[in-house]
Amino acid sequence: MQNHIKVIPFPLPLYWSFFDYVEGIRNPIQDWYDDLSDDGRLGFNALLKNTSKIKEHVNWTGFKYLKGEPKKERIWQLDFIADKRQYRMLGVFRGAKQAVLILGCYHKGSVYTPHRALETAQKRAQALREGRATTRGREIKADI
Repeated sequence: MQNHIKVIPFPLPLYWSFFDYVEGIRNPIQDWYDDLSDDGRLGFNALLKNTSKIKEHVNWTGFKYLKGEPKKERIWQLDFIADKRQYRMLGVFRGAKQAVLILGCYHKGSVYTPHRALETAQKRAQALREGRATTRGREIKADI
């Protein structure tokens, strides 16, 4: 049996898991979520619920990788509309079917709110990569 190699395939998870970026004990994603209106929270929850079921991330609604400096960290964005605003969720991938949400913001024209959102996202992605930040699992609300 010289040429026999046993390979045990492990299937990928069916659903995506989402995690919040955490600095020490501070969870800026949860803080951002708590500040959203009811309409904003519903939109965000629906986005994650629907996105978690889509097999390939390139097929996520509103998915795109950011250009320019954020491209170095492979930061991507998802978008949803609530309160007549274009909300953006910025994130990075970590492991099989795992997405880390690093910044929530909104966008009009070429202006992001909060100010310097893209720079903050880059710093957070780098902190994750270097182990200076952690993550916390985000529950996907199934009742929406």
